[in-house]
Amino acid sequence: MAPGGSIRHVREPFGAGIVIPASAPYAGIDHGHVGLRKQPMVYYGARLADAVATEAATAGLRRILPVVTPSLRNHHAVRDVLDDVEFILAPAFSEIRPHTPIDTVVSLIAAIRRSSPDALLAIGGGSAIDAAKIASLAIAAGADDIGDLLALKSAADADGELAPAAIDPSLPIIAVPTTLSAAEHGVIAGATHAGTKHLFKSFELPPGTIVYDPWLAATTPPMLWLSTGIRALDHAIETFLSLDANPFTDALAARGMALLRSGLRMAHDRPDDACARHDGQMGSWLSGCSIGRVRYGASHGIAHQLGAVAGVPHGLTSCVLLPAVLDYNAPVSTAKQAVIADACGHAGGSASQAVRDLIRSLSLPTSMSELGVTRDALSRVAESALSNAFVRANPRPIRSPEDVMAILDAAF
Repeated sequence: MAPGGSIRHVREPFGAGIVIPASAPYAGIDHGHVGLRKQPMVYYGARLADAVATEAATAGLRRILPVVTPSLRNHHAVRDVLDDVEFILAPAFSEIRPHTPIDTVVSLIAAIRRSSPDALLAIGGGSAIDAAKIASLAIAAGADDIGDLLALKSAADADGELAPAAIDPSLPIIAVPTTLSAAEHGVIAGATHAGTKHLFKSFELPPGTIVYDPWLAATTPPMLWLSTGIRALDHAIETFLSLDANPFTDALAARGMALLRSGLRMAHDRPDDACARHDGQMGSWLSGCSIGRVRYGASHGIAHQLGAVAGVPHGLTSCVLLPAVLDYNAPVSTAKQAVIADACGHAGGSASQAVRDLIRSLSLPTSMSELGVTRDALSRVAESALSNAFVRANPRPIRSPEDVMAILDAAF
């Protein structure tokens, strides 16, 4: 380091810190480093049965336990796999509930211990996929009950960084998402207990195989599809604005925003169109690659508690919170918010209004009052949100319950 040069600490986007001199050759140059880590095998535009058969043969899998969202249990494409493929174990685990209650994960762990599978096949939305991810981590750690699971959760430091678990999951997962929540890409997974969303992190947590079947996805109810699509847009936007943003994630987020805008509008106008669902899946894929790899902000963080306290589904939390959080962060992200506004079809306008207009064009709610959330729940959300890792990592600092309440009031 040159005499008199200072040391600048640069937080590595995927978790570890590095120390780099601020003097030449770094002065004035955006710098950092990006660890791509685990990358999945992705089957896209694929039929479920064909992709699962191909993957099982390639990986030598012989005992696959299905983890299936209850509403999909009798869907013909799912039944074709559950009933006709010899290496699929019966019965399927279908006790999945919204927000992944921890007792559901405990039940899944017990089912895994009874059947001794060599892989899990998670079919459904984020709750099914997160349950499989956490159960896989629990099996590796020898965890069986709620206390064991809570001991595995990841704690956040003052900067909103989540410490990864000391052990990696060992049970492979094939994820077949039927919403746009993008849980299939996250190095984190969430489960609720006693009114709090707990996060679990491991760089080996994401499923090793992902199947995007747009024909199966075309049967997902339109409101669920579109609202989780706004959740995917939330991934892209909070990636783009993240304290850990980098050229790689910026490019994925920007393309993801464009695909989601067009794909969601097509799906709104033509709900049965597999091509429209395919565009949404591709946008979710690109925007979701950052989950747990960069720190998100208050839209995600407050949403965790809005879901846990008031029972609001994740897609709808993004519909009501994302515009308000964009307004809150506008003073510290003017240039990047202009790019977001352009990507969302409002060039020259505000990003928050562009996102709000897009949400309304999809016939989705834009305020908590439309969802039946009462004001007396807001203080509990604000208090509990302060300890959330993503709230701590918001681009514009959030230091008090009053700061959270300002966002909640704007979203009400």
